[in-house]
Amino acid sequence: MELPKSQGGNAYKLISADGHYVEPGDLFTSRISSKFHDRLPRMQRFEDGDAWIGGPWKQPFPFGWFSCAGRAPNEMSGWMNWEDVRPGGYDAKARLVEMDEDGIDAEVLFPGISWQPIVAEKDPELHLLMVRAYNDWIMEFSSAAPDRLGIMPWIPNRGVADAVAEINRVKDHPGVAGFLMYCYPHGNLEIWPEDDAVWDLVQSTGRPLTIHVGLTDSARPQSTGTTKEIAKMLPGSGHMYDAPKRMLQFISQGVLDRFPNLNIFLAEVDCGWMPYFEDQADDNFMRHAKADLRGHSYKMLPSEYMKKHFSASFITDFVAIELRERIGVHRMLWSNDYPHITSDWPYSWRTINATFANVPPAEREQILCGNAQRLFGFGQKR
Repeated sequence: MELPKSQGGNAYKLISADGHYVEPGDLFTSRISSKFHDRLPRMQRFEDGDAWIGGPWKQPFPFGWFSCAGRAPNEMSGWMNWEDVRPGGYDAKARLVEMDEDGIDAEVLFPGISWQPIVAEKDPELHLLMVRAYNDWIMEFSSAAPDRLGIMPWIPNRGVADAVAEINRVKDHPGVAGFLMYCYPHGNLEIWPEDDAVWDLVQSTGRPLTIHVGLTDSARPQSTGTTKEIAKMLPGSGHMYDAPKRMLQFISQGVLDRFPNLNIFLAEVDCGWMPYFEDQADDNFMRHAKADLRGHSYKMLPSEYMKKHFSASFITDFVAIELRERIGVHRMLWSNDYPHITSDWPYSWRTINATFANVPPAEREQILCGNAQRLFGFGQKR
């Protein structure tokens, strides 16, 4: 089967729809005026290793689980020193080498830890400065190879005017694969009418609106337990919890009727749950329709909106592979989550070959590469 080619003639065989940075400890302090430094997070060395402190974090927030892919099991820990982080987390040229080691042709990159202090900052001025610092850094990162390093600029979430202005500022960068939202642009977790200006602008770019795992308006609550105690809670097991609520919000508020070409990418939420939720949503819709309690004149069944507008990525999801016909192969994107603990780097192809052993080549290609090319524009002129 002939592989799809970019306009430059390069063939893409494997695209990770969800990889991560390991942001440097001076990401904010090196780019924002010193008058704000006492309110900004930074990296500091502690007895157990390096960790973020400041901003929303009153206690050290270590980053070891976010940076330990490829390490021996007995070397994986919630704590680590900065010098032990693989340089591809923060250096673009090194990242390309690490991608090559894993056989990854391109990837879409998301924050490591920096999203937490940004989304939690309530001061609109400082929030916007932090968003711009992050967006400037990722645009510099992607400039090393925009055809391979796809970025998701942050949409500010302390006012629609700032959100529109920031999207316009960054949208023409050649590495932009979509736009990242951790909280609705106006500032809370419910869709408001004024957010339409953002949906309209994102739709006009042809790139997706993206939610990574879920929405929040605060930093992750800090635990007083050890990193081993936190790990026992299996923190990555429930990444699909928030996504169904957001799908229903976009449908029930009529956003997808007003913006019929808006694509929404749900990163790192897996796919196997989708058929179940769609069946439940359709059944619930029909039951309420009898009593006219819908509160909104749906033009389609909930499942039809979902299949048209929402796609999602998975790392390892055997149920999704079995249910791919029900889910819709066109909605499924593979990722390796590098350099987080969940990544199989540098042996992603080993896992892929086992997972996709009985998947027809055309469907395999679509999930591993084709869907990402179409959705994020890899190989297309920006």
